[in-house]
Amino acid sequence: MKSAHWNRLREDFPVTKKYSYLANAAISPIPTQVQNAVSEFYKDSMTDGGTHWHKWIGCIEEARRMYAAFIGARVDEIAFTHSTSEGMNIIAHLLAHRGHTISNDLEFPSSNLPWINRGADLTIVSSRNGMVPIASIRNAIGRKTRTIITSHVQYSTGFKQDLETLSKICAEKNLYLVVNATQSIGALNFDVAKFGVDFTVANGHKWLLSSFGIGTLYIKSKLLDKDLGLNPPFFSQFGQANKEHFDNMKIRMSKNASKFELSTPHFPNIIALKAAVAYISKINILRIEERIRYLTQYLINKLADLKIQILSPLTDIHRSAIVVFKSRSPEHLVEYLRKRRIIVSARGGGIRVSPHFYNDEDDIDKLILAIKTYHP
Repeated sequence: MKSAHWNRLREDFPVTKKYSYLANAAISPIPTQVQNAVSEFYKDSMTDGGTHWHKWIGCIEEARRMYAAFIGARVDEIAFTHSTSEGMNIIAHLLAHRGHTISNDLEFPSSNLPWINRGADLTIVSSRNGMVPIASIRNAIGRKTRTIITSHVQYSTGFKQDLETLSKICAEKNLYLVVNATQSIGALNFDVAKFGVDFTVANGHKWLLSSFGIGTLYIKSKLLDKDLGLNPPFFSQFGQANKEHFDNMKIRMSKNASKFELSTPHFPNIIALKAAVAYISKINILRIEERIRYLTQYLINKLADLKIQILSPLTDIHRSAIVVFKSRSPEHLVEYLRKRRIIVSARGGGIRVSPHFYNDEDDIDKLILAIKTYHP
C-alpha cells in the first residue's frame, strides 16, 4: 500500500537515497528538520558567541514542555540527562537501598548494571520464548520488594510488556515501577499516566530521530513532592531553584525533576530533541504506530512465505516495532546485507529488523530478495 503522504515524509531522510535503513532500534538517522535546528544553534554560536544564552535557555524549557506533553507528563516531572544509562544510574541511586528489586534477563545492560553497581538486592526473572510473563514477576514479589524494573519494549526480541497490568500490581503492592522506554518512545504511543509508571528513562538517538548525548528522566510528581529523600547523587548550580543566583555556599535545590540536571545544558542535543519531538508530533504518534505496524506486518508476511522462523512475539498486546527472525549466522548475514546497502542488526540470536515510518515496502522487498540470494 504505497502512500503519497509517507513518500513525502521519506524525502526528509536523505539516508533513504543510499540505504534501505532498517536499524532504527540501534541508531536512527535524523530528518533534515533536526539537522537544520542544530545547524542554526552552531551558526549562532559561531557568529554571536554566547549572546543567545537566554534564547537557548528558552529552547530548553520549550523542549521540556513539548517532551512532557509527548509522553503525557507534567513539565515539572521531566529532567534532561545525557543518556538512558545516566537516568537509570540516578534512579538506582535513589531506590537501590530501599528494598528488594526485581528485573529480568532480557534487559539491556543499562537497565540492570547500575543497580548491581549500587549493591541492590536484585532478583532476575527468567524470560520464556523471548517474553517476560507478568506471572513470573508477580511470583518473585516478596515482603521486602520495593521496585520492579522493566523495558517497555525489549531490544533483543521486540517483546512489549503490558505496563498497564504491571502497574496495577505495583499499585496494589506499593512498589515503584521503573521503565526503560528507549525502544518505544518515538515509535509507539507512550503515556506515563495511562501506563502508571513512576520512573522512566529514554534517549534520543533511536526512535526519537534525535541526537547522541541526550536522554530523558521522568519522575512522577508525587514522588518529588513528598519528603522521600529523592535527591540527586551529584549536584551543580543548574540544579538550583534560581539558576541565575550564584551563591556558591548554599544549596537552594529545585523542587522539580530539573534538580537532577547536572552542569551547563547540552544545548545542541536538547535543541535536536526539541526539533525531533516537534516533527514527530506534527505527524502524530498514533499514525506513526499504525504505519510501523503495517510495515512490520508486511515483513512478517514475507518472512512467512519464506518459512523463516520469527523469534519476536506476534500477539497484538506484545508486538512492537521490532521483528527478530532466526538466522544460522546473524553477524555474517548482517555484513552481507550491509554490502548491499541494507542495514539491520544482529540481536537475540537472529536478525533484528526495526522499520520506522519513513521506510517503505521497497526497503523490505530489497531485504527479502537479499535473503533469498544469501548462501552461507
